[in-house]
Amino acid sequence: MSEVLNARTARDLEFAKVLELVAKEASSPLGAEAVRSLWPSADRTGVEGEFQRLAEMEEAVRAGFTPGPIRDLRALLAEAHEHGILGALDFLPIVETLEAAADIRQALSHPRHPRLAALAHRLSDQTALLARIWRVIDERGEIRPDATPKLRSLLEERRRLTEEIQETLRRFVHQHREQVQDAVITQRGGRFVVPLKTGARGLGVVIHEASGSGQTLFAEPAEAVPLNNRLREIEDELDRERHRILAELTGLLLGQSEAIEEDLAILAYLDGLFARARFSQRWNAVIPQFTAEPLLELWDARHPLLGARAVPISLSFGQEKPVVVITGPNTGGKTVTLKTIGLFCALAQAGIPIPAGSRTVLPFLRRIRADIGEEQSIEQSLSTFSSHMRNIIDILGEADEGTLVLLDELGAGTDPQEGAALALAILERLLEIGCLAAVATHLTPVKLFAIAHPRILSCSMEFDLETLAPTFRVLPGVPGRSCALIVAERLGLPKELVERAKAKLSAGEIQAEEIIAELARERAAARRVRENLEIEREALRKLRAEYEKRVQALREKKAEFLTRELKKLEEEIAQARKELGELIAQARQAQTAEARREILRQVEELAQSLPVEVPVPVSRPARPWAVGDTVRVGPAGPLGIVRALSEEEAVVEVRGKRVTVPLSSLVPAEGPAEGPPPKPLAPIPPTVSLELSVRGLTVEEALRQVDLWLDRLLRAGFSQGRIIHGRGTGALRRGIHEHLKTLPFVKEFHLAPPEEGGDGVTIVVLG
Repeated sequence: MSEVLNARTARDLEFAKVLELVAKEASSPLGAEAVRSLWPSADRTGVEGEFQRLAEMEEAVRAGFTPGPIRDLRALLAEAHEHGILGALDFLPIVETLEAAADIRQALSHPRHPRLAALAHRLSDQTALLARIWRVIDERGEIRPDATPKLRSLLEERRRLTEEIQETLRRFVHQHREQVQDAVITQRGGRFVVPLKTGARGLGVVIHEASGSGQTLFAEPAEAVPLNNRLREIEDELDRERHRILAELTGLLLGQSEAIEEDLAILAYLDGLFARARFSQRWNAVIPQFTAEPLLELWDARHPLLGARAVPISLSFGQEKPVVVITGPNTGGKTVTLKTIGLFCALAQAGIPIPAGSRTVLPFLRRIRADIGEEQSIEQSLSTFSSHMRNIIDILGEADEGTLVLLDELGAGTDPQEGAALALAILERLLEIGCLAAVATHLTPVKLFAIAHPRILSCSMEFDLETLAPTFRVLPGVPGRSCALIVAERLGLPKELVERAKAKLSAGEIQAEEIIAELARERAAARRVRENLEIEREALRKLRAEYEKRVQALREKKAEFLTRELKKLEEEIAQARKELGELIAQARQAQTAEARREILRQVEELAQSLPVEVPVPVSRPARPWAVGDTVRVGPAGPLGIVRALSEEEAVVEVRGKRVTVPLSSLVPAEGPAEGPPPKPLAPIPPTVSLELSVRGLTVEEALRQVDLWLDRLLRAGFSQGRIIHGRGTGALRRGIHEHLKTLPFVKEFHLAPPEEGGDGVTIVVLG
């Protein structure tokens, strides 16, 4: 089976150049190489799978994913296999890539990316190898001094021996100051020496080298010779130990080389996906919809090689009209349109998103074949026409109903009449085959044939006669004019010559051009009306969007204001409740009626300062109470019996205990003092639960609920309740307990017994 894209078509469509644009988005040479190897596939299931993975990668990129520094390790692995040892510095790119692979594995292991996660999980776990490399190699690419005990011991011995040699040479320099050229210690041939004057004698030294001027001899004192010898031995041992360490580390690497090579292939593929996702973002590209029908719909297609200069192309053909004939003047954009059609089909079947609108629909093709551009074979002595004809013959031989055929300037390069006849025959053959085809031409007979044929869509490239420049817009349903005579006249050709040229045209040709011109004028007028409508529609859309934006802003502002005011109100109520609790506690401890009256006055002032009504003791005119009266202490207080009276106070027995209260706080009540309290006069909730569940709330939300619930309990006259907060991390329980400690009306609180919820429940006692 032949390939979807052959070499000539790929060249005509400039497929490799576009791949290079995508490859630039890769984060590594491996990813760029993976992009360059992409090729259109006839496997629809495989291509759709590619786009599913690409969609996940686009989401990951939007969330901030980027591959780490991935290196191409294949050359290093090959060197390791060949020589059995790598340099210490060679392990840095290995570590970099293995760590990047680990990061990628973690970053892509997300439920939202099941297909990428499946790929990432195939990356091998090289934790042990990484740990071993870092144990031996440091961040500068050097062997660590403590890589092995032996290396550490040898380095320590070298340091000690070096100090001993230098101390020996310093003593020598001090003893023979007159014969020493410079009081410095240097090295020659890996041995420590001192510079002596040329005439030095009788010192018992070994001369290693003389200076260029001959005035200085570099000498090794006899007492330093055995020490230098031992130092050289240690250096040799250090080299052997380092070599052994690197060979061992390389062996560990080779043990994982097969897995690492598989990882490199996965990393290259993932980076290639990343490059395609970045290309999609940069070009506002889309994943196209594929159809099994012979239908091709391009919407706002922008050729990537044109960059910002690209004029969006919209064109639809197929099904009842499988062939489109595009006409118009030279340099009008016919070739670019053909290339865009073929390129986008090829990119899509290579798994690359296309810079077009989301409404774009492409057929899934078995072949894409094109004859575009100039081609002349010197070796085969073929003319341009002959070369094109040979290519077209090959295309017609391969084409079937699953093929897209693109032919540029069909019938050109030879006698116009013969060329037109040949073009018509080729068009008829394409219709017989049943393939999709896009053909560009400027031959009048082909234009007329396309207009008249029910299965051909006639299109033209718009040309601005005022500026003599193409607009590169495709106008479906209208053939294009060649405009040669008009352009010549506008450019300054004498009118006499233009008229003479028109006279040479046949009557049929003149009439055809006039019909085409009229159609073009009507089409241009319709387009202007449509553009004006689109402008008005866009203006209305913007006005509506602005209106909705303002309404939403007002809603948000209102919600924000209400939230802020509610929070402020809650804070004021909480503060008032705290102050009220403190005043109640002070009232209990007050010794005199005057002190209690002062506290009552403060309570009333506090109530008046709040923005909401809060039930507080209300001063009432004194009434002649009698000993034995049944009363209620406060509107919602407990029942009691008056046992003693004075001018301003009463002693009331409540549940067996006697309390002294102001006369103004007494409320008439009927019924026995020890019986159940009647319905309170102050407004309280119709029902009060003795249990509050705050599980799942934040601490701040829970405390708000606890305060409201405690307020209801107090107003209802209950003295105990249960808060269910659950166990969890304990943060909610601790927050509630800390808050309860600050409330003066909370007598005590403690965790429930195990059988009643244990540390998931707090029992609160009010007093």
